[in-house]
Order: sequence, then structure tokens, then C-alpha cells
Amino acid sequence: MAPHSTIRLLTGLLTPGGVLVLAAWAVQHEPVVREAAAPYAIYFCFGSLAAAVLLSWYYEQSRLLCSAAAAMLTVSAWVRADEAPGVAALAVVLLPLNFALYAWLRERGVLTLDGLFKAVLVAAESFGVVWLAEQRPDTVRAIVQWGERAVSSSGLSLAAWLSFAIGAAILALLLFVRRTKVEQGLLWAAVATFLGVRSAAPEAVYVYCGAAALILVFAVLEHGYDIAYRDELTGLPSRRAFNDVMGQMGGAYAIAMCDVDHFKRFNDSYGHDAGDQLLKLVASQLSHVGGGGRAFRYGGEEFLIVFRGRSAREAEPFAELLRTAIAALQIMPRGSDRAFRAGGPPSEAAPDQAAGRISVSIGIGEKSRRHSTPELVLEAADAALYRAKEAGRNCVRIAEGIPA
Repeated sequence: MAPHSTIRLLTGLLTPGGVLVLAAWAVQHEPVVREAAAPYAIYFCFGSLAAAVLLSWYYEQSRLLCSAAAAMLTVSAWVRADEAPGVAALAVVLLPLNFALYAWLRERGVLTLDGLFKAVLVAAESFGVVWLAEQRPDTVRAIVQWGERAVSSSGLSLAAWLSFAIGAAILALLLFVRRTKVEQGLLWAAVATFLGVRSAAPEAVYVYCGAAALILVFAVLEHGYDIAYRDELTGLPSRRAFNDVMGQMGGAYAIAMCDVDHFKRFNDSYGHDAGDQLLKLVASQLSHVGGGGRAFRYGGEEFLIVFRGRSAREAEPFAELLRTAIAALQIMPRGSDRAFRAGGPPSEAAPDQAAGRISVSIGIGEKSRRHSTPELVLEAADAALYRAKEAGRNCVRIAEGIPA
């Protein structure tokens, strides 16, 4: 993974789940705050879990809904650990695996057959745990007490440790592959839950599990935002996000309109899957544009970059660097499915691979007396883009009338 991708991933891991876990840890390690919060910890825990369930239902997020429900059932069982220790211990072992399972399943809504299947899975598992604890206590004991007791002041059993380790590994892998707020939220929720049940103190469990519930609430809200304001294919902010940003703009700014050259020809030659991969490759470069620029997917093969506080002339060098970086990429379509990889000299290409290069044309407009609204600046950038196409493509042009 490239260094900037690693940094971006680590930054994403710290917000907001890491902050909430750190806050819960701080509460437990500050005696005065811990004692003051103790009488309200149980209300915080179950209130947050209920909020996570209801919000997930409202936003049609069945994976987060079932995860929150599983967490609520686990905490409820833990509260009654003295009455049914086998149920509580087995629920603790299964919770991180539930998080991993629901993260792995695809999201298809709550009021659907898929959502019903997930709900039935939660109910069946709950009844199964109770039945197993009552009818097969020796089996449960063998599972949850593998190593040491699972629910006690001595800490978690080896089975619980392995369960949390496996669940966290699966969630981390899914986060690496999918990069969505759901996997991120579930990973941090698993961490918070682990810290709670490991402490074995009732107030600590309530505080950490309440933090886990709030993490799931944030995951619901952030995922909903991503669906509304982020382009699913490229991961860049969408046209709707651009419109919102433009409604808030004030002062000087420049807009660069970028278009992938000969994209239709590429799409027709290698197929839509390869075309999608090409757009993702270009978007990856655009997301790291310098000069404080922020990239958006405008539609099709068109992208926009907003440079706040810069004129068109000031934004031009950063657009030129971006154009050069994209032009330096080499793509090699391969195989019958027309997928391709980037980079490498032509000599490395297999005989059935047609190595080639891609490029973008860029037009830049700026706010001025003549172009006083975002719509007019966008029109100026579009006209400049047209001039770049006429000039032979793979170049940057500034809107007419802008002084040197």
C-alpha cells in the first residue's frame, strides 16, 4: 500500500471510534469521574444501545441493527451472569464473531428477505445459546472455560481471547478491502466491548459497551452520509457534495474541470469493467492534488477540483502537476475480462497486452466580476476545458479573459 494510503487509513481509524474508546478508557482511569458516572453507567449503556438499534432501523442498516441487537443481548446476559453464567460466557465468546459475520454480509436493507434472514439469525442464535447452556452445560463449560473462566475477575478465557482476535482480524481485513464506515465502526465497537468484558467490573462494562453503541450510532450516520455525498465507484465526494460546497463558497476560488481523454474509445475497446478501473485510477490521483484542492466526481469521466482562496493562475501549477502524473501512468489491459494494471515498462507486458497511456484535459475558471457565481465559474472552466480538447488534449487551459 502506498504511504499516503496507509496514513489515510490510520487517520480514518481514529475518528470517531478511537476517540470514544479513548474517552471510555479515560473515564475508567480517573477515580473521581468513574465514581460520579457509576450510578448512570447502566442507563448510558442501554440507552445508547437502544439508540443504535432504532437509528439503524430508521436508516435501513440491517448489519448495524443486528450488531447492536447482539451487543444488547450480550450485555443483558452479562448482567445476569450470576444466574446463568454459561449463557453470559458463551454470549461474550460469540459477540465479536457476530460483528465479523454481519460486517461480511452485504447490506440489502431491513424490511427485505435479507434483513429478515439477519434478524432470524440473531433470534436463532439467542435461543440456541440459552438451550445449549441449559441442555448441554458440559459442552458450554468446555467451550467458554477453555483456559480460564470467561466471566470473572480473573479475566477472559482463552476461547474469548481467540474469538475477539479472530473477529478483529476479519473486521480489519474487511476494512482494508472495503474502506467503509460500517467495518470501521464494528471494529472499534469490538475493541470497546473487549475492553469492557475484560475488566469484569459492572460499571466498566456498561461504560465501554455504551461507547461501543455510540460508535455504532456514528457508523450509521457516517455511512448514510457517504451514500448521499460520496461517489460509490471512485470514493470521491459526489456532485451533490460539490453543490453543497458551492453554496457555502465565499471569497476567491478557482474550479478546475478535468476530463479523461478518449474515455469512450477506451470503454468500447476494453469494456465497462476496465473503464471503471480507469476512473478509479484517475480519481486516486485527483484525491492527492496539491494546493489545497478538493476533488469531486462530477459525472461520467468528468471530475472537478475546487481550489479555495486561489486564482486560476495560482491553481494552474497544481493542475499541471496532476496532469503530468496521470500522463505518466501506463496501463496494460490483460485477459478476457479486460482488467488492467498500472505501471511498468512496455517490455514487461505479455504478448496479449496492449500497453498504453492515459491522459486528462483540464480547464480552469475563477471567481471574478464577470464570473461572480459558482455556475458562471463552472461555465468558464467548461469553456477552458473545451479549448484544451481543441488544443490536442493532455493539457491545461485557463478561462479566457484572465490576466497573466
